Amino acid sequence: MKKNILALALIIFLSVNAFAQNGMAKFEQLPATAQEFVKTYFKDYNIQYIFCDKEFADVDYKIRFEDGTEIEFNAKGEWTDVSSKQKCIPTAFILKEITDYVETYHKDMCITDIEREFNRITIELNDTLEIEFNSKGKLISYDD
Repeated sequence: MKKNILALALIIFLSVNAFAQNGMAKFEQLPATAQEFVKTYFKDYNIQYIFCDKEFADVDYKIRFEDGTEIEFNAKGEWTDVSSKQKCIPTAFILKEITDYVETYHKDMCITDIEREFNRITIELNDTLEIEFNSKGKLISYDD
C-alpha cells in the first residue's frame, strides 16, 4: 500500500512539473497588450530581464528594469503590479481619480507602487503610506 501511495505521489509530482514551466522570456513573447503598455509608459527604461511563470492554464510575466522597477502582467497582458523601490513610477496609466487624489491630499508625495486585484487598486506612496481605492478610483481606506 505504501508503495502505491509513493508511486501515485511521484506521478502527480512529475505531472505537475511537466505542466509548470518557468523561465526567461523575450519581449516578443509577451502578450501584445503588455508589449504596448511597456512601449507606451516605460519606453525610456532598459529591460534587465523578463520572467514567465506558467502553471497549468495560468501564465504571469514579470519585467525587471535596470533601475529596479518591476511590472507584473497576467496572461492577458494586463498589468497587475508596478513597483519601484528607488523612485516614483510613471502615472499616465493610473486612473485620473487616483492621481488627482494623490496630487490634492499628498502633493509632496509620489506613487512608488500600484497593485490591481479584482475590484481594488492599492497604491503606496514614497513615505510608505498605502491607500486603497475601488476599481473606479474611489477611496476605500488608508494603511500606514
